[in-house]
Amino acid sequence: MSRVSITSLSGTFFTSDTPDVTVAVPSGAVKARVRMTVDGSEIYDETLWPVDGTITLTDLGGLLEPLAMKGLVLSLVITAQPLDTSGSSVGSLLSGAATILLSRADVGVSASDFYTRHFLSILMGTKVTAAGRRELLWFYCGPGVGLTGEDLYVTAEYADGGTLVFEVSVLQDTGVYYCIDASPDLFTASGRQLIAYTVSANARKQRFEIDFREPECMPVLMFKNSFGVQEYIYCTGKHQVTPEYKRSTARIGFHLRNYRIEETRTFKADTGFLNAAMADWADDLFRSDKVYLLDIVDGALESAVDGREVLVTESKSEVTNEDDFMPRFTFSYQYAQRIQDVVRINRVGRVFDYTHDYEFD
Repeated sequence: MSRVSITSLSGTFFTSDTPDVTVAVPSGAVKARVRMTVDGSEIYDETLWPVDGTITLTDLGGLLEPLAMKGLVLSLVITAQPLDTSGSSVGSLLSGAATILLSRADVGVSASDFYTRHFLSILMGTKVTAAGRRELLWFYCGPGVGLTGEDLYVTAEYADGGTLVFEVSVLQDTGVYYCIDASPDLFTASGRQLIAYTVSANARKQRFEIDFREPECMPVLMFKNSFGVQEYIYCTGKHQVTPEYKRSTARIGFHLRNYRIEETRTFKADTGFLNAAMADWADDLFRSDKVYLLDIVDGALESAVDGREVLVTESKSEVTNEDDFMPRFTFSYQYAQRIQDVVRINRVGRVFDYTHDYEFD
């Protein structure tokens, strides 16, 4: 982990790369009162003693991460007042300030280099999507950065070799964090077949390619990624459920009774085949602490508010360097709530898959 002096602490950092902060205690001082505030609220106030004239504040990212999970961005101020043996001030107050963004990923570059060139996702390549799916892209701009239609646009590609440029719908704007709708259905054109599209936001670009098979998806999961924002994953492989029942019995009135039945429904899902970029990205689902199960209602995804929270209990995401290897991951999940008997009234079901649909038209 890098180190900076308290007086040179400035700029923007991810929680994953927040540097250690050093305080050089001047001659005549034997200790220092160190204080930290986040968004104006004090979170730390301690008197610390130096080693070889220096106090080092380490693992600040670990301290700040739980706070950053709430608002994604923090304003951090650290001050240090050197003191003598009697507790009187020696010299001037030392201080530094920085902006801290949530990230559980080591991105390998500075926070500003990453967020100016990339969307807030660990997906570093093309994402495969299909008609009817919802896709979100998040990015951080920094305060005071204005956005225009020239900064946000989509270039759609069609089977006839032509292209069209579309405006982008901003779903959420906090002034620094932006969420845009990158769903493929927004970029269709009458009489033309959409094959791919690229979303641009300043220097950031994300390419999507269309899967014309439009495979049935089960489950559809929304999860908070390494940057604390929502992404969707559409699983196209096998899906199964295995209910388990724990029965507590006793003789009541000369009869053997089940006085308590505890049910646990364990679902096993398969992502289906993934390209290399999506295989790296899918691991973000397995490390997420917030995952929601979404249904298709009237041809659209239900809102996250209505989604059932689930817990990923087991996962297998093995990747090899063999030439013929095609990554596909399996994982198990359970409902997070106590009641496991969930009646999903509005879920759209199908008797046949898409192949059978065409055959039976």
